[in-house]
Amino acid sequence: MLTDPKEIELVSTSMEPGLRDPRRHANGPEEILRDFFPGLSFAGKSILELGAGHYEFCEILRRLGATVSAIELDPPIAELGRRRGFGIHMHNIRELASFSSPHRFDGLLCKGSNNPFWFYRDRAALETFTDALTGLVNPGGWVWAVSCPWTKEEVSRPKFNAWLEVEAEIYAARGYQRWAVPSRFVGGHYGISVPADGLCVYTLGLPEHRWSLRTLAALAVRVAWRGPARVMRALRR
Repeated sequence: MLTDPKEIELVSTSMEPGLRDPRRHANGPEEILRDFFPGLSFAGKSILELGAGHYEFCEILRRLGATVSAIELDPPIAELGRRRGFGIHMHNIRELASFSSPHRFDGLLCKGSNNPFWFYRDRAALETFTDALTGLVNPGGWVWAVSCPWTKEEVSRPKFNAWLEVEAEIYAARGYQRWAVPSRFVGGHYGISVPADGLCVYTLGLPEHRWSLRTLAALAVRVAWRGPARVMRALRR
């Protein structure tokens, strides 16, 4: 949540409506680090985030000793990052193949800032994007990526699920692991919006997802608070 009046004024002009709200809920980064990055050290590492939002993830990674920068196209959000002391690369993420950096990174994070439906039915373009994503990290580095929330129009497209399988094939051919987000209920715990079945987290160079005790405890609390019947309905959505 933003509290600095200058930062609040800055984000109010964002191109993305969801980023204009200074009270934007920022759950997810700590939970993701706990369950997808167990035991990984970030000290001295260079990390790039694609579309950093209000820089919640960047702030945590910097506190853990990483040097963090971001790719951003939205001018006020880019300025927010500069005010926070992060290196900002102004570039359209959709055109990632044309992005150039003087060096590769030890890790790349993309939480809801890419979309396979940008390249709907153009497998070669989706492969080019995925190669560009992968090419930004050093050998032995890691990538953590999940798609942005799909629009109703995208979800209703013919062969919606078939295109997601094409995405999965492209990632798998490059050595990525796939973790299917099981429900909106679980996605919400990680700060991931799940607009329809089929949303997956893709990782490279990371251990398999594991349910930490803290995550299981947090989900159990939500079950108790919401009521088992309501939660079972949520798990099926």
